Amino acid sequence: MNAALTPHGPGFRFLDSFELVEGKGVGRWTPSEDCWFFKDHFPGKPLVPAVILLEFAAQAAGVHWMSTEPQGGGEVFVASVDAFRVMASVPPRTPLAAGVECVKSLGPLAQFEVGISTEGRPVARGRIMLSRRLAGEA
Repeated sequence: MNAALTPHGPGFRFLDSFELVEGKGVGRWTPSEDCWFFKDHFPGKPLVPAVILLEFAAQAAGVHWMSTEPQGGGEVFVASVDAFRVMASVPPRTPLAAGVECVKSLGPLAQFEVGISTEGRPVARGRIMLSRRLAGEA
């Protein structure tokens, strides 16, 4: 795990690696069976919660934005989620890829198309708007 990819603590870091190719980003993560949420979601048949899939995509989009437009500085936050759809369940040890592409960038806001897949099979997709808190803002 590359701790430098995101500012999250180890228990909330859902990005093992990230690469940028021709303006599009791909984040990768394989959830370990030791992840804290598997104990209760669901006992006996653990699955990655949809909100964690969304966070994985948002972290990949944030790294993409900071990699391509680092001059804005500031922290990155999720501003909105549009039409995020989960199409498949994800058990532990499933290798995931989050493809992210910036479709609009307006100052402190950027909108990303995201798609999560495993071994070429779609898992989730949607649109995420990120906001950048600029230095000096509360």
